[in-house]
Amino acid sequence: MMSKIWALVMLTYRETIARKTFIAFFGLTTILHIFFIFAMNIDAVDGAMSMVKIMGQDVKGEQIDIANVIIGIESVIAMIVFTGGIFLSIFAAASLIPNMLEKGHIEILISKPLSRVQLFLGRFSGVLFIMTVNVSYLIGGTWLILSVKTGVWHFPYLYSIPMVVIAFAIMYALMALVGVITRSPGVSVMVAYVVLFFSPLLVQKDKIYALLSSKIYYYFLEGIYHILPKTFELGEINQALVMAEPVQSWTALLTSTAAGLVILSAATYIFVRKDF
Repeated sequence: MMSKIWALVMLTYRETIARKTFIAFFGLTTILHIFFIFAMNIDAVDGAMSMVKIMGQDVKGEQIDIANVIIGIESVIAMIVFTGGIFLSIFAAASLIPNMLEKGHIEILISKPLSRVQLFLGRFSGVLFIMTVNVSYLIGGTWLILSVKTGVWHFPYLYSIPMVVIAFAIMYALMALVGVITRSPGVSVMVAYVVLFFSPLLVQKDKIYALLSSKIYYYFLEGIYHILPKTFELGEINQALVMAEPVQSWTALLTSTAAGLVILSAATYIFVRKDF
């Protein structure tokens, strides 16, 4: 079973290479790495910065702790990757499930000696594999460059790799469900972006409750909050981990993961029962 799923993962990988979507992501990441290699020079004396040169401009520091500066830079990168990386990946991966369901394509796939569960989970796993490779290259590359240049090996920065992948996996489970139902990449993208947009607002649900005149709205918002992925709170957990600070609550991660598994199970069930 695992060998069949791995073959589907590789098929998805080759398809994304042909579409050049994730290649563009890889190329932008490489440009970022080159920027950090050539645009940032740091001279350290006794664990403190004596001079920082960015884009050819000297920025002199008086006993500024290098570790704090590097942690600050890495936390900014982690925040950008979490929000921007997921945003771009949603757009890049939106068509992979609907394209699989296109007439002529799906008939060929289901004619193979594969169960529909293997077929669907293989496609889903393929997308996650590509996302993991890209995020690992981006985060791991910047971590290695900054660490070698400064001698500050801040390992908590690497926690952002699994956090970004988990957050994307939860969002992509929702996109997969919408894609199986509608067969439309556009609708999948819109639903995902709506969830991203409303996630920060739902965190303020207690304040919104005070403005509601009916309990019906209260139960509606409460239900939406617990069903949908809590991407904003996952981003806060990611920042706390990167900054090596205590995480106030793991509830958002646990409930979002549970919601993602339920959504993925529903998408798989609909795919298995669908008439092609």
